[in-house]
Amino acid sequence: MKNILLFLFLTFSLLSYSQDNYVHSITKKQQFLNLSGKPLTDKFTNMKSVKVVYDYSAKKLYFFNSTRYTYHYDFCVKVLGYSEENGDFNKQSYNPTNNRAYLLANINYLADSDDWVMELAASDEMNAGLINFFFNEVSKNVFFKDKLKFYLNSPHVIGLNSKKALKIPTVFSDFIFKRITEQSIEKASSVGILKKYDLQKKQDFNPSSDEIIVINTTPEFIPTVKGIIITELQTPLSHLVLLAKNRNIPVYVDTKIWERESVNNLLGKKVELITKDNSYSLKASQKPIPVKKTVKEIVLKRDLSVTDLVDLEKVTPLNIVHSIGSKATNLGLLKQIQKEMKSFKTPEYAFAIPFYYFDQHIKDNHFQDKINALYAIPKDSVKLLEKELKAFRKTVKNSKVNPELLKKIEEKLNAQSDFKNFRFRSSTNAEDMEGFNGAGLYDSKTAIIGDADKTIEKAILDVWSSFWNFRAFQERDLFGINHESCAMGVLVHRSFPDEKANGVLVTKNLYRDRYDGITVNVQLGEESVVKPEPGVACDEFYCHNFNYLGSFVVDYRSTSSLNNRKPILTETEIKKLFDISPVLERKMYLLWQKRKMAKKNYPLDIEFKYLGDENQLYIKQARAYMD
Repeated sequence: MKNILLFLFLTFSLLSYSQDNYVHSITKKQQFLNLSGKPLTDKFTNMKSVKVVYDYSAKKLYFFNSTRYTYHYDFCVKVLGYSEENGDFNKQSYNPTNNRAYLLANINYLADSDDWVMELAASDEMNAGLINFFFNEVSKNVFFKDKLKFYLNSPHVIGLNSKKALKIPTVFSDFIFKRITEQSIEKASSVGILKKYDLQKKQDFNPSSDEIIVINTTPEFIPTVKGIIITELQTPLSHLVLLAKNRNIPVYVDTKIWERESVNNLLGKKVELITKDNSYSLKASQKPIPVKKTVKEIVLKRDLSVTDLVDLEKVTPLNIVHSIGSKATNLGLLKQIQKEMKSFKTPEYAFAIPFYYFDQHIKDNHFQDKINALYAIPKDSVKLLEKELKAFRKTVKNSKVNPELLKKIEEKLNAQSDFKNFRFRSSTNAEDMEGFNGAGLYDSKTAIIGDADKTIEKAILDVWSSFWNFRAFQERDLFGINHESCAMGVLVHRSFPDEKANGVLVTKNLYRDRYDGITVNVQLGEESVVKPEPGVACDEFYCHNFNYLGSFVVDYRSTSSLNNRKPILTETEIKKLFDISPVLERKMYLLWQKRKMAKKNYPLDIEFKYLGDENQLYIKQARAYMD
């Protein structure tokens, strides 16, 4: 009798272990949810994932507990008896041949749209025959077989699909991206009064600093508030995201929040917003609204002793940043690195108009009294400040630039005959600095040599006047930066009217911390990556080296809505960015260290372009990325 009871106990335990850890088929949703965990990448918020292994020799399929077994390798070792090292496992399980011990994938569930996608690791080079076989085996053993799609997440599988080698239903990243309803931007918590602003109807947008706001499109600037919930998905390198990280306030995307009755019932009430990796909570609160901490005033260095145009094609002097600003200085440093690396170009005919001319323009036009009046406006008189800043910008734009400065610039531009279009860009001492990126605060303008409308004078005045942009004024105020210690330089270089693609990359894998790599946003032609038009998506992907034969991995999060879902960049072009990035990061840091422009080694935030028929890579800008 005791032997029978022991046998029954062991049998029950084994069955229980099996049911808790793996199944051979999924017959209902709860079964899937019981096995599901968070995907290994943070590409998408709020997605459930179950890992699946097909044991090729045993001809068996295993859907297993993705929380208990973080990696496919773990399951194969602990349950299927695999005995070799991880490196051997990877060689056998991700190669392009039929000589495989296992076939590996993830099944991802999008609850909001009730969609299911099968995804290979971006490093997997599985051939088309095995993909078709594997997908069909999975499909036969899940209750959602009619909804299951194969996710084209890498150049390898995108290429197989374009050759019509995949005989299964496939989807691009946009299929998932359009169905994602939530996205975590900045993890934090705060208490404030919940308010809603309809920016699509151009509603007056002057929230108080004690508010947590719900908005239905991306604003030009982030107001001084306690937290933000927005209905529009963001790229990780957009100005909204960068400024939110700079401020460390809770920011979250919920595309369905606008009509939520539970949220609308809280409007006008004190609430607590807590944002996490995959979720957020918003509920009534009795906690006190945090009082804004008094920030220590930051007085910036500005050197007015440089009174001539600064040629950035030459070696950049050590302390020039205090005379021309960070953006112009960084381009000068990029040009030094370019001469060593020779693997990319920088914008030609680059020079800087130093702070001296900005300061002189204020004096020559007797603007100081008007500027002092702006500083005297009470901080809580937001509407008045916005109105007066707008009026002053108009005054600056209607003034005249010193003829001697214009003559110097015209002579410099006319000394070359390669380009007619030149870009005039802000280069202040209050942007691209440690602890304050200033993304999107100031304006850039194009001047065309000989054009009666797009003149050099207008371009300079437009850039100078943007020093008094409402968003710039507010951001400097928020961080305690003394306005009078700030100054506006102007970076000038040839413009790019014929670019094939433009993009931004960070020399860090933002979605898989375990791997060093880069995260890239790129768009077709001149379309903006950081400030896209509503409904326009760009190519977004991360890259890293996988620890199997040093293979190079590209994993897409979204594909451009402007390029018929085809990748904008070739693998060769992506690999070039990947190879350049760590070298550029290291060399920039060493140059910053010499100039005391950075205390630690930050990842880089790089703006790049691919140009013309030869797809020449240009690095337009590099600054510290502080997340």
